Amino acid sequence: MKIYRAFLVIFLFSFHLGCYADVEFKITGVDNDDVEDNILLYLDALSQPRDATNEGYNRQVNESVVDAMNAFGYYQIQLNMTVTGEMGSQLVTLDISPGLPTRITELDIKLIGEGEYDPAFKSLYDNFPLKINDILHHGNYEDVKKRIRNIAQRYGYFDSAFTSASVEVESKNNSAVLKIWFETGIRYQFGDLSFSSELPAEHFIYSLQNFKTGDPYDARILSKFNTDINATGYFKSVTIFPEINNKQGRLIPLNIVASMRPKNSYNVGFGYSTDEGIRGKFRWSHPWVNDYGHSIEGNLVASVPEQEANLIYKVPLDDPLTNYLSFQSGYKMLDQNDTDTTQYLISANHHSKVFNDWLRTYFIRYDHENGRQGQQEFDTELILPGLSFRRTRSRGGVNATWGDKQLVSFEVSNEHWGSSADLVKVYGQTKFLRTYNNHQFVAHGDLGAIYTDSIYNVPSSMRFFTGGDQSIRGYKYESIAPTDDDGYLVGGLYLLVASLEYRFPITDNWKLAFFVDAGTAADNIIKESLSIGTGIGAVWSSPIGPVRFYLAKPQTGDPDELDSVRFHFMLGPEL
Repeated sequence: MKIYRAFLVIFLFSFHLGCYADVEFKITGVDNDDVEDNILLYLDALSQPRDATNEGYNRQVNESVVDAMNAFGYYQIQLNMTVTGEMGSQLVTLDISPGLPTRITELDIKLIGEGEYDPAFKSLYDNFPLKINDILHHGNYEDVKKRIRNIAQRYGYFDSAFTSASVEVESKNNSAVLKIWFETGIRYQFGDLSFSSELPAEHFIYSLQNFKTGDPYDARILSKFNTDINATGYFKSVTIFPEINNKQGRLIPLNIVASMRPKNSYNVGFGYSTDEGIRGKFRWSHPWVNDYGHSIEGNLVASVPEQEANLIYKVPLDDPLTNYLSFQSGYKMLDQNDTDTTQYLISANHHSKVFNDWLRTYFIRYDHENGRQGQQEFDTELILPGLSFRRTRSRGGVNATWGDKQLVSFEVSNEHWGSSADLVKVYGQTKFLRTYNNHQFVAHGDLGAIYTDSIYNVPSSMRFFTGGDQSIRGYKYESIAPTDDDGYLVGGLYLLVASLEYRFPITDNWKLAFFVDAGTAADNIIKESLSIGTGIGAVWSSPIGPVRFYLAKPQTGDPDELDSVRFHFMLGPEL
């Protein structure tokens, strides 16, 4: 009997489900796509009926249409609804006459309190998004209220409130009166820092503080402070809580909840590019060596043509982000194209932040390199003091939509202080990423020069080569450079590269790319012809960052290669 009862329950349940079917809607008379989408959104929220001709269901449909169109300022609506088809497969046709839209005929806007003269509020009110004779849009009205609240929260008006906010519609006259009265109250200020637990790195948090007690509250300043603390590498997590409920007069105490990173941490990563193939990376860090905030980091990077190891010891001075010393030792082996070299280096560096977020680095580096470049065996020992400036800016997270990167460096070697050769090297790099209405432009350039008696005095790693994923696509990696009489790559004294790429959106996360790259590495840029590569590609904004695919074709150079097409693949940040 239990089996029969089970079958009966299943049968009745199936019969019950069969009595309900999806109802399709067809809308006519509405020319505005946004209004039509909103109507369908409201209708989708209705429960499916057994029969679309049901009076109760018709009333719900009518109310949903009215509510959806009221939101866009339509209050003189005439609706004619017809249902065709049999139960289980019915089409509801909604013939709608929207009537004239309701327009704003009066705006009653008041700002009261200390925020009345605040530039942030003043900018919004001087360019108020809602204007007389605009079609009433309840969504825009709510957006304006949200912007006002957001400004108040960002700038510390924590007692603020709308004393009056209303929309009065006179449907007969198609008119609306909007009333927005906002009381800002006082603007609160930053209070003292406090810590939920004892931290050995507490004094470094104070060194990064970008405001003083008593400064006007600004949530973005506080967010930048929080970001800088996290960037030190000392902490596993850091959160700053403004204690609004414990305010002291105008001061808002700031409670910092933080935990230190483990004494040792390890990271393993893999990447791929068509220049180097599979690339693996291992990183070890000891972020807190002593009470002075010293840290150690070791890196191993390996691909088939290149293996590299380095150790970095960091000593903070005023603060660990923008004023610190670093000492580095490294070892590198490279066997690619016509290069087979081994390099050892030791360097001491002083990093400090200067104007407009530029990071300046004074350095002195000992560089011992030996091996073969082309057909030449060499062994160089250089002591290179130098100076560099760099800056990287970006917005948009891992898939940046705006940003730029600049680097300028200068280094010199001389036999008088123990180097094996006299030389001067200058190098500059720039890259820009800009997005306009989801259309993206990427441009980059490289410029370099080496001044010396002979290219053979210069170690291979300091000579200029170009071509490949990051320079001139369509050509093999670092295959563009002067050659000897037998065609072996020697390397150049000068470098000139420029690139422009345009990306056209095809879906939310994919863009079609078109590009042209041009440049050369040469001993005489004026006389040397440029290598030019052009092509197309696709860029995917993946959850872990941009993934880029390109097909590139050389336009100049060896006639045997002009018909070739090279594939380039890159995974990782743009800047």
